[in-house]
Amino acid sequence: MGEIFWSDVKYEDVPGESKIRPVIIVDELEDDLLILVSTTSQSPEDPPKYYDQYKIPIPNWRKSGLPKPSWGLGFKLLDITKRDFKKIIKDKDFIGKLYPQDFQYLVHQIELIHEDN
Repeated sequence: MGEIFWSDVKYEDVPGESKIRPVIIVDELEDDLLILVSTTSQSPEDPPKYYDQYKIPIPNWRKSGLPKPSWGLGFKLLDITKRDFKKIIKDKDFIGKLYPQDFQYLVHQIELIHEDN
């Protein structure tokens, strides 16, 4: 777990539009993968907007292979079969792997976010 890949992420609020972004595998459940759908290079704003409360910092972004400072968007998770993932993601899409402490923190924060919802 903790592997990061480039993937085409669809915008929820703009049908038919998408953007290539890093996604992170956060858990493996038998034949399925649980994926943090996206990361962002936009830091939380001051004062914070609503979704800023779900941005999880990735301090060691360089060691993880990310091109710029990044935050995981902890509110949006995707459950996808390993088979479908392999159809969508190719070897060339691999970015790197989260630094272990960053991965543990990310998973803990995701758990906290989703236990309230």
